[in-house]
Parts: sequence; C-alpha cells; structure tokens
Amino acid sequence: MAGRPEGGTAIHLLHRTKLSWVSACIATCLLLWIALPALASPACPPGDAPYPRFYQDGALFERAMQKVADVEPANERPSGIVVPHHLLADELVALGFRAASGFDYKRIVILAPDHFRAADRLFATTTRDFETVFGKVGVDRDAVETLTGKGNLVETSCLFGKEHGVQALLPFIQRTFPRASIVPVAISIRSGRADWDRLAAALEPILDADTLVVESTDFSHYLPQHEARAFDQQTLNVLAGGDLDQIAALRQPSHADSVSALYIQTKLQRQVFSASPLVIANDNSQSYSDDHVAETTSYMVILYGRFGPGASVPVRRGDDVVYLGGDTNFGRAMKMALIADGAAERVAEAVLAITGGRPLVVNLEGVILPNVPEALDNMTLAMPEDLTIGWLKRLNVAAVGLANNHAMDLGESGYAETLAALKAAGIASFGQGEALSLGNLDIVGLSDLDTNASRQVDLLTPELLDRLVRPDAQRAVVSFVHWGREYVTSPSSRETQLAGQMRQRGVALIAGAHPHVASPGLTALAGGETLMAYSLGNFLFDQNADKSSGKLLEVRAFRQGTVFARRVPLHNLFDLAKN
Repeated sequence: MAGRPEGGTAIHLLHRTKLSWVSACIATCLLLWIALPALASPACPPGDAPYPRFYQDGALFERAMQKVADVEPANERPSGIVVPHHLLADELVALGFRAASGFDYKRIVILAPDHFRAADRLFATTTRDFETVFGKVGVDRDAVETLTGKGNLVETSCLFGKEHGVQALLPFIQRTFPRASIVPVAISIRSGRADWDRLAAALEPILDADTLVVESTDFSHYLPQHEARAFDQQTLNVLAGGDLDQIAALRQPSHADSVSALYIQTKLQRQVFSASPLVIANDNSQSYSDDHVAETTSYMVILYGRFGPGASVPVRRGDDVVYLGGDTNFGRAMKMALIADGAAERVAEAVLAITGGRPLVVNLEGVILPNVPEALDNMTLAMPEDLTIGWLKRLNVAAVGLANNHAMDLGESGYAETLAALKAAGIASFGQGEALSLGNLDIVGLSDLDTNASRQVDLLTPELLDRLVRPDAQRAVVSFVHWGREYVTSPSSRETQLAGQMRQRGVALIAGAHPHVASPGLTALAGGETLMAYSLGNFLFDQNADKSSGKLLEVRAFRQGTVFARRVPLHNLFDLAKN
C-alpha cells in the first residue's frame, strides 16, 4: 500500500520462518529502516548502469514456477494480467505468468504502486535496465521516451531499485518472456481519477497486439480474514460488473493496495483491447499460517482478454468452476428437435465446448414422466423421462433447480415423479427454499411465482429469504431465483426490492430465470456486496432466437469462500437442433 510502507515482506518472513511476535516486530522495524533511505532519496546506480539484483536466491523463483509447471496455459491470448507482489503468494505470481506463457510478447508494461512515496511526480518510470537472478531484463527506451514526453505527467526515477512492486515480478518475466522489454510505471497514492485517466491516455500509444500489461497489485490489507473475504467479494463483484465508477470508488487499502492500477488496467483493456477480466485465483495470507493472523493481505490472479465460449484457462487446485443455465425443458417441440438427424451432436458440442464437461446447474421447467400424455395442453410442461435423463447426463448436469412456476404443473404426484426420476439417475435437485451444496458453493432455490395454473405471485417471504443466511460466511451463497416478467430484461420494483433483501442476507450472487431472454449484463449492487445476473434467459427451450436469448453464467468458486462470475454467450439451442 503506497500510503504506508508495506509490512508484506515482514508478514512473508513471519509465515515462512514462524518467527515469534517479538522477532517479527524486530524484523518489521529493520525492514522499514532499510526502506527509509529509498523513501527520502532513491539511490541511482552509477552512470547508465542497470539496477543490481534485488533478490539473490534464484531457487525461490524456481520453486514457485515448478508449483505451476503442470498447469496448461490459457488457449486464448491474454492482453493483461494482475498478479501479487508478495512472494508469500509466490505460486499465484507464477500462475499469472504461466497462464500467459503460451504466447509471445515484445513489450510488457508493468503498473505498480509507489510503495515508499519516492516519486516527485504522480507517475514515474525509468530508462535503466534491471539485473535479475536469471539475467538482464531490458527497458523499452523508445516507449519510455513516448511516455515521458507527455508534458510533466511521468518522470524518470531511480525508485525502482528498491520497489518490490516491480522487482518481485522481474525474475518471472525474464524466465517466461526472455525476449520482451519492459516499461515499468510506478503510481503515486497522491494521484486521483483524473490523473489515472491522463496516464491511461498516455499509455495507449505504446500498447499494441504484442504488448502485455502486467498489474502488480495485492488486495485487501490489514484486516482479519473474515473481513478481508467480504472486501474481496466486493472487489470481485465490481470487476465482474465492469463499472469504472465502481472500480474508482473501491477503498484503499481495504479493497486493494493500488486501486489506481486496477482502474487504469481495466480502462486500458476495455478501450485498447476490448478485453474483460477473468479472475482465476483469490486467496489470503491467513491460508499460509496455522496461527491466527490479525492483519492479512489478500491476493488475486486476473487475466484480461476476449475469452470466448471455447476458452480454456487455468483452474487452481481446490477451486471449482460451475456453470448455471436458465430455463430448460425437453418437452413439446424441443423433444422433436432433439431427435432430428445430427441435432444431438450439434447441441452437445455447443454446450460442452463452453463447459468442458464441468458441472452444470439448470432451471428445469416441467414434470418428468415415463410417458407424456398426448392430451396435455401446451402450457402444462412435461418431458419424457428417457430423453430428459439422457440429455441431463450427456451435458453433465450435476443438479436441477425446481423452484419455478412449472415444476408443479401436475401437482404433488407429478413433482414426486420428477424427484424419483432424478434420484434414480443420480442427479441432484433443489426446490423452493432448498439448498444444494456443490463444491465450494451453496445454491439456494427460490421462486416468487406460483405454479402455471395459479395466478399467485410475490411468494418470497422473509422466512424463505432467511434460508440464504450462512452465519459463519465460510461458503459463498448463490440465490437461484425464478422471478420477473416474461420477455422483460430488467427488474421491476418487486425484483429490485427482493435483490436488496437477498443482499442484506449475505448472498454473493443472484442468478435469475423466467423471462426467457437474457438481461444485458451483470450488476454489482451496493458497491459490490452482491452481483446480480437478473435473467439468464433460456438454456434449452423451444423458442426461436427472434423471441428468446440465453447466456451461461460461469461461476468460479474459490476455496476461501468467494466467487467470480462472468456471462458466456450461448447459441439458441432450439434453432441449432433444427438446423
């Protein structure tokens, strides 16, 4: 954190060597004393000499990279990454660079905090190269001249000799991208949003398809883990929502040690690369110690890119990826479409290309029956058991939500038939107010709409909503809710009120269904306390694209109890089956 010489190195020392509290205090004082000369006047190497090695032990970095050696890099090109600079989280630093390692970059722009307030101006860079334990990392002097030529915005400084926000990343850069040159940029805590916008504009001319923007940022600081987890979830939700105003409003250091770098990175990625964030790891320094840590630091690894339906990115051990799909029914015209020549292959391929066979949870509308009566009216939804179960298994549907207005279309007996068929197939289900535990997630089914034959609405009571509460907040809770109006993509006052009540009960994510059309984006509520996907639209339903739409919601559930969600485009599977 730039406003307070960071104790992260001392925390690293404490966790790794199990020092006593007295020894840790001595170590902290010593480290801050060492940093004071840099705070007053950064020392420059003689002449044009490069900065000397900041770290002397190459084995530290070799071990970190070995931890992720079996991780497959992303198969789509990242244009930016965010990694920690605390080497306590060395595996996460290595993971970020490993994710981008499948591609070549000629230039790497590093955005880092000016931890020790050593710059005179709001932003600083350097023309000097850097020595590392693995060899030299060169500076792109032409790009630096372009940057420093923008009035008096960016100065050249020797602060980088002791700036661990840059130095901690250089051995990873040298090993991963040995032919790349760098443009390091240190950002002062004194800067504000107007300054960040000016720096983003100054950086744009040096960014191209061969550039990787690396943001060096640690997240929540100086809080116990249970508080840090809540701030992390807010940050994750704000990133998923993509609102720059909300990113700029994050608190430093409670959310991150460099809100400025996060804002600049996100803005550049959007404007220059049309890229969006994808968080692949979220952890906390508490997980590295068996003892209680009163002041922790959180870490994230974020990739920026255009990760489409076929994207494959790393998943850290202990984390889960689950997909949520909207309205689903295998009856009526959908049944006939699925048995057409080639339909099964087209539909299955389209879905599995997105999910990769990972668990899928859908909102199953209708009743599963061994034999569907021909005399049923068109608004009573029923599905043949063999076809439905076969498809649920084929798409690796781990569970179905039955909290909707069609699950009881044939009354209690029809609902019992549905439950029996699912149970026999080993597919989990959850109805009104019931919770599904899936990996690191708790998914609770809720419906504000009664059965199709009833006109009753506004079913969600405070007592039902209270089932969302988890007193220990150790697991992320998702509200899988059936609500709203058909073919309307925005919430009414009723849904807005319900969303607020769910937020007050600690829900991390709201995923909605029923409108048959997907809402336009994700909304971070109350500064990120809850993320809302108002409507996922259809997953698999007999409605054409001119009337309906759908998205899958990819949910990454991290082992510390937080989630990151993003929407993934989905073909109209009814049209795909017919064509």
